[in-house]
Amino acid sequence: MIKNKNIMKNKKEIKHKDTIAWFDEIMNGCLSVLESRNKDYGQSICKYRPSSFTDRILTKLSRVRSVQEKRNIKVDEPIEETLTDTINYVLFRIWRLKETGNVKKIDIKKIKKIILETKSILEKKNHDYGESWREMRVSSIVDEVLVKVSRVIEMENQIIKDKKLEEKLNKKIFDSLYDITNYLIFAIIHIKEGKNPMQ
Repeated sequence: MIKNKNIMKNKKEIKHKDTIAWFDEIMNGCLSVLESRNKDYGQSICKYRPSSFTDRILTKLSRVRSVQEKRNIKVDEPIEETLTDTINYVLFRIWRLKETGNVKKIDIKKIKKIILETKSILEKKNHDYGESWREMRVSSIVDEVLVKVSRVIEMENQIIKDKKLEEKLNKKIFDSLYDITNYLIFAIIHIKEGKNPMQ
């Protein structure tokens, strides 16, 4: 009985954890994964063209939606892990959007600055919307992000066709990518707080 009470107590404490505290914890986890893979694989990810990061974001999220619809996972990669990987791809995409020309080395300092920018946007929007995202299901958040990623891809394609649109559309791409990052944070918070990632 004591064990059950402790479980309920811990669950209650988790549910009331501050969103910004969650943001910091999740982002620290993302950075840890990024730095670990950077040690294992070196700078190989710099070979990606900017648009390739967007495609990786799409494929990662498509996997999440696929396993949600099938309601089972055959590859040993939990949804939370996939979402964490996706956040890192979004951070890379924002970083590459800020850089001009080819890059040969991951700039962790700039990635951390992007995280701070994302956090600032989260704080402002969370204030205005009153954490309404907490009423969303994980599957709905995934759908929302997929829509935003599709819009980013469409804007990238428009830029390829007409370079004159680059400055105008890049601003919109930035906004979308920051929003995507925060929605992914929300989904991970839901999972950490005990919501079913399949729903």
